[in-house]
Amino acid sequence: MTQLSNRLPKAEVTNTAAVVVSYFPDKDFEERLTKLKSQFAAVYWVENTPGAATGSEYLDDLDVHRISEGINAGLGRALNLGCAAALRDGFEWVVTFDQDSDFVADFLCQQIAAWQESASSPFILGCNYTDGDSADTPRFRAGDYVVACKTVITSGCLMCLPAWDDLGKFRDDYFIDGIDHEICLRARSKGLVVSRHGRVLMKHRIGERSVNLRVFPYLHSPVRKYYSMRNGIRNILRYATSEPFWAIRKSATLAWEVVIALLFEPDRGKKMRAMFHGLRDGLASRMGPAPDHLAG
Repeated sequence: MTQLSNRLPKAEVTNTAAVVVSYFPDKDFEERLTKLKSQFAAVYWVENTPGAATGSEYLDDLDVHRISEGINAGLGRALNLGCAAALRDGFEWVVTFDQDSDFVADFLCQQIAAWQESASSPFILGCNYTDGDSADTPRFRAGDYVVACKTVITSGCLMCLPAWDDLGKFRDDYFIDGIDHEICLRARSKGLVVSRHGRVLMKHRIGERSVNLRVFPYLHSPVRKYYSMRNGIRNILRYATSEPFWAIRKSATLAWEVVIALLFEPDRGKKMRAMFHGLRDGLASRMGPAPDHLAG
């Protein structure tokens, strides 16, 4: 595979924008937008809620860039729209956020400082966060260290826009799930560095669990189970050669999700059928939105 240059522009507060994607956002979303605007020179809000109105009463006061196609075209396309707009406006870096991620008051300054302190100039730099009901327990060991890793989650991720453009952007045919894993693995295959640091900068709930134990998968809906299985299979097939240990671990994770859904989760019949369809479509490389009978 063709290698990309790891000589990236320096990440600074002034050349970094925020991209946040929403889908039926909750009542606290306006507050989180306000917090983003207080830290970033520009905020690009990509609205994925189908049929959403083209205006909002608080946008003029916040001065955020709102992007909406009136449909839910998937997380990958939404991220690409926001990143492309930021790049056109002259920004060299973005931090991407989920709509429900809450973050510390000096998030941007800390994220930039962590990147500048790293000797590896990572293309993507993720942060530490608390997850779900374990509100006081960091997802990773806390500290100021920066370590190379295979993948990071999309939310709270500092990413270089010129390298993102050269790399080929996010996979919008994945629709949702596994998009963050895929771009990280693709970046690593091209010689770019993916890292994360130990500073706890966010509260981020990935999904609901039946019990407060990390060994239990998230209680996603059948359609999310479909995307998780399909896109996970595609990532395994594509990157098994370059990332064999990641592929083995991901295969085990998907198998464990099947076992837990079959034995413990509600709607087990629907979820098992969805995961079977996801496995079949992943093996056949049938991508895009889920079939209507699963999405309904």
